[in-house]
Amino acid sequence: MEIAAARDGTFGQGGEERFTGEVWLRGTLAADDGTDIGVVHFSPGARTRWHRHPGGQFLYGVSGRGRVRTRGGPGHVLEPGDVIHVGADEWHFHGGTPVTPLVHVAINGGGSPDWGEPVTDDEYDDGFA
Repeated sequence: MEIAAARDGTFGQGGEERFTGEVWLRGTLAADDGTDIGVVHFSPGARTRWHRHPGGQFLYGVSGRGRVRTRGGPGHVLEPGDVIHVGADEWHFHGGTPVTPLVHVAINGGGSPDWGEPVTDDEYDDGFA
């Protein structure tokens, strides 16, 4: 058994090669197949770039409110207790709402994600009322 105790965790700031706005990440554990889990804090308006995971991704909302959308798909407001599964190799983004921060847990299937271009403000707003 492996344990990643919260008291031992450290957060690092997310870089502009993966994020827009202020984002803080805490990695935890990784399985032999590359599946890993992390805790991510997004400030209001902060978000990932377009990206995809070869093994898919689960997102679990912890606090605040956020936005999740696949490329060309409808948007979903992520709230505490919500679970979203993004399929393997599906381009998507996630982050806080324009006025609300978001904390979520991300469970990433094995393999390194592909990072694309930044999500524009129009793309960030598209599909959200």
